[in-house]
Amino acid sequence: MGKIEEHAVPPSPPETSFSGGLASLTENEEIVRRYFHWDPLDDPSFANLIVGKGNIGGKGRSLLFAMAKLRESNDETLKRVVFPPSLFIATESFDSVVAQIPNLETLKNESPENIEEAFLATKLPDSVIEAVRGFLSKITDPIVVRSSSVLEDSLKYSFAGKYLSTFEFNGEDEPLETRVAHVEQDIKKIYARTFFPVAVAYRLKHGLGDDRMGIIVMRVAGKWRGRYYYPTMAGVGFSRYYRRWTTRIKSEDGIIRLVFGMGTTSTKRGYARTFALTLPSLRPEGQNPFNIMRHAQEHFQVIDREQKALVTVDVKQIWKDIFPYHSCFPDYAQIYSPDEEGGYFTPMSRHGSVIEKGEKVCFTFEEFAFRSKHFFDRMKKLLALLDKEMGVPADVEFAFHPTEDFVEIVQARPLWISEQISSANIPKLEKRDVVLRADRMVTHGVKENIPYLVYIDHHIYAQETRFHDVARAIGSVNDMLKGSRFILVAPGRVGSSNPLLGVPVQYNEITRCCCIVEVGFPKEGYMPELSFGTHFFTDLEIDGILYMPVYEGAKNNVFDERFFDSSPYTLGGHAGVRIYSGSFSVYTDGDKNMGVVVADRVDEPESVWGE
Repeated sequence: MGKIEEHAVPPSPPETSFSGGLASLTENEEIVRRYFHWDPLDDPSFANLIVGKGNIGGKGRSLLFAMAKLRESNDETLKRVVFPPSLFIATESFDSVVAQIPNLETLKNESPENIEEAFLATKLPDSVIEAVRGFLSKITDPIVVRSSSVLEDSLKYSFAGKYLSTFEFNGEDEPLETRVAHVEQDIKKIYARTFFPVAVAYRLKHGLGDDRMGIIVMRVAGKWRGRYYYPTMAGVGFSRYYRRWTTRIKSEDGIIRLVFGMGTTSTKRGYARTFALTLPSLRPEGQNPFNIMRHAQEHFQVIDREQKALVTVDVKQIWKDIFPYHSCFPDYAQIYSPDEEGGYFTPMSRHGSVIEKGEKVCFTFEEFAFRSKHFFDRMKKLLALLDKEMGVPADVEFAFHPTEDFVEIVQARPLWISEQISSANIPKLEKRDVVLRADRMVTHGVKENIPYLVYIDHHIYAQETRFHDVARAIGSVNDMLKGSRFILVAPGRVGSSNPLLGVPVQYNEITRCCCIVEVGFPKEGYMPELSFGTHFFTDLEIDGILYMPVYEGAKNNVFDERFFDSSPYTLGGHAGVRIYSGSFSVYTDGDKNMGVVVADRVDEPESVWGE
């Protein structure tokens, strides 16, 4: 094991003001510089966790930095914040594998399957195999093999979802050498992803060069509960919150996005509970029981002993199986009962409940919000400490074990730094055609004279069964518009993995989009959700794509359906995808929590679409 080569210090970022009073980056430059110069091999307690020479990548270094600063803080509240047993493999191993592929430049142009096949045919260094064998001889719980690339050690680029993490059952009933072989294959698959089109396109788009890959082999946070392995809850947290749903929240208060079970679902555009750390009882969706139920998590992820794999389970079907393992289960889950006035929630008895027809169990975390002040205080202290020590806003991925009362950090890194404008005044709108207006979850932004607006007709989408046809049509429009920008207006959650929540468009299909407007239609089941912290949203933020949620019929919101039905448009490859051309502008004011889309001109449909 050798010393990690010095990290390149990023150029001084532009002076950027953040709402909430964070000093400009230039004032924190020395703190940021110290953070990027910090080397875990200078700390004897970490040196023996690292295999090989080189760089352990952004995820690995940032995680160990966080643990070092937590230890140095001597704060009693933070002593119950730990990280799972882990092994860190430096880039020397990656370099060794790449050197075994003589035709790599040609291979980069081939299919992902061919790239992966070539990497799987290589051999890892003996030192890596031996270190993995030693690690697995002590760990027989499930593990995750995570990417940790050098370019992830950045203030501006997250690479969220661009590489790969793989879960292994790693059961004690499997021979050690079989478990070692599985991890060896996982490592080489992660190395191959460095050259997959999605990662290459992301680096190319942002003017980045080649990447090098470190690896983290980590015990999955959680424990066995009968057939299933999972933590009680997990999520993502941010020391700064730039998209407030109410002005009662300050950006420096911090925010977490929490789910029951494994945290894999917290980084996707599904259901999760969002907590402002200083006012955890507040809900973005309000207090109406029906809306709470529609936003509440019902599915969660676990590792299944019988399938030996990561699976998604439905709490409505298995709650009786897991109930005995959670003495505080009623703090997380409630029973929703419908009625003519929007329904109501009843608590689950600590001895079990009978679920009547029409009722269902869902995770609302209602009692948890009131009973767990110590948890929210700890998370706020943790995020504030990392914010201070890194010199920039911080984000973490974590698991929480309420019975044992400790937090496991599985990732900690600087939050992306986008070049936000410090303020944005919405101009006078009396003589302009405001077609969309939002009153929450916006940051400062101005996008003027945008030539196209792409609208997904919610009536047609609601009747669609081939949801991905709509998404692919949007991708075709994105390709057709070439150098032009457009605003995307769609029902529900754009980019959701569940097409019933919104159009399942991929990020690479909206690369020319400069603003996304999600429109909520409660009667049709489409409701926007900020999903701050998901991989999809991180990409939007890094690329400066504005976002607005508009709720049909809500006070201070405007969805002018008359405009969309009466203005001339052309279809974009699907009956539900409309393209309006002309001149459109977006203005968002994060201080006032107000955003508008203005149609200054709408032209007749362009003929170039059919060429």
